[in-house]
Amino acid sequence: MYSLQLNLELGNVDSNMKKIYDTLNSKKIKSDSLVLLPEMFSCGFDNDNLIEHSKKTPKIYRELQEISKEKKLVIAGTLPERKKNEVYNMGFVIDNGEITAKRPKVKLFTPTNEHKYFKAGKNIHIDITESSAGNLGFMICFELRFPNISYHLRKKDVEIILVPAQWGKERVEHLKILSRARAVETQSFVVVSNTVGKIGEVEYAGHSGIYSPWGDILDIERNDEGVLWTDVDLDEVYKVRNKIKMEL
Repeated sequence: MYSLQLNLELGNVDSNMKKIYDTLNSKKIKSDSLVLLPEMFSCGFDNDNLIEHSKKTPKIYRELQEISKEKKLVIAGTLPERKKNEVYNMGFVIDNGEITAKRPKVKLFTPTNEHKYFKAGKNIHIDITESSAGNLGFMICFELRFPNISYHLRKKDVEIILVPAQWGKERVEHLKILSRARAVETQSFVVVSNTVGKIGEVEYAGHSGIYSPWGDILDIERNDEGVLWTDVDLDEVYKVRNKIKMEL
């Protein structure tokens, strides 16, 4: 299982995607793996130009599908997607070349005015996705603060919680604490893919990480771009759950 921690160029889709395609096609990423990309990885929160950026999203899906099929990857992240004149921060899962799931971000981060540029999804969209990498569930950035979402995913038998993020540097301790908490409370693997460095006028926290169902830190990248990796045994999910039996 991999997590990419990246510095993005605000609004520069071509540059951002070249970086991502080069990484996915490199020897760093082995076949038959899950790869999580950051939130809004194509353009960042270039909010005034989201409609233009969303026009490039279908092509990005197709190119990611080709890479996924060729390397037998499960690729996940979020992209701007337009539907009925509204733009959503759309989480997606591509499994061996096929788009198998999409769900929009439900909890928008109002301090940075996300609600003025994006349409929020509805709670009905929160669900798990069965994939060749396991049962996956999204908690997109700010959603990590809402234990009701992780509780719902746990009831649905989630095995890996995906956290694509653009989490601000001033809240880095919250990201670290909440990531481990979600792993501990759901007895699931949690994988966080965050951005790092300055993107536009905002400094991002880095500290992407992979956490075990016991809450152990399996890999973490603090302040640089990088590729996180760990080998995952999904049986560990059920071993931990058998140790700590919780009635849901």
